[in-house]
Amino acid sequence: MGLIQEEEEVRTYTELVKRLEDGLKHFMDVEAERFASAASMFTPPPRAKVSPSRKTWRVAAVDGGSGILSFADIDIGFATALAVIQDGAEYRRQLLQPKLLVQEYGEADGEFGDRVDVERETMLLMLAQKVVRDNDLELLIVDGPLIPRPKYVGEYVYQLRTLIELCRERGILAAGFVKRPQSRYLSELGFTDRALLSAVLEKMEAAPWPPTAPPTEKTDVRYTYIKLLNEPEAGVFRIDFPPFVDDRQALETLEYFAYSSDPVHGPPAILMKADEEVKVSRR
Repeated sequence: MGLIQEEEEVRTYTELVKRLEDGLKHFMDVEAERFASAASMFTPPPRAKVSPSRKTWRVAAVDGGSGILSFADIDIGFATALAVIQDGAEYRRQLLQPKLLVQEYGEADGEFGDRVDVERETMLLMLAQKVVRDNDLELLIVDGPLIPRPKYVGEYVYQLRTLIELCRERGILAAGFVKRPQSRYLSELGFTDRALLSAVLEKMEAAPWPPTAPPTEKTDVRYTYIKLLNEPEAGVFRIDFPPFVDDRQALETLEYFAYSSDPVHGPPAILMKADEEVKVSRR
């Protein structure tokens, strides 16, 4: 009886795998046809060719890190932020003291995870302000958007606006580097997804150009996309610019990104350094 049961389990597993394979193949065939159809009818927005250019700028990149530790009855979250400042050949770091957050009674796991995320992003913006005040910078790179996230309100929005105004007062260029842009703004430009945009852009091209503000958001922050890696990598990234950054300054910032782009991952090397060093959840 045991042998028969084992054979039935094996047959069931094999059949399940086959059905999954058939379903995925059908899905990919449909998506390929849809992509080809969309690409044939697609008219891309105005583009700009970005020439990699070495800049002797004083640059800082700020990233946030967080994680959640699960215990028997509650979760403990932690969040922090780290900045890497480049001045010539030297790198310096500034770090915010990690903050612990305790899951409240009755707080769902998803809600607690969102609260940890908001705390991380708020701390990132607070550290970015300190970096701007403490250093003589020419460019500040923030990991993530400068267009306010829809579900993030209150303190996060206040700190974001304060950072943008501080950079304007100090005459410091600022850019938000979005490594995994969502499709919300792509669809507003007529794209179905990043793959379509990647297919119509050449490496080191940016679109739309000049950067544009999202028509569905109450913000004057502008954005564009730049292709830093060729396929099959996901090499299209969104760059957000505050309203005080003009088109020439935006293009110069993209030239710096193109020159310092990590050849494997795409983002500028200084941002990758901050990203790796703040990943506390891996330690």
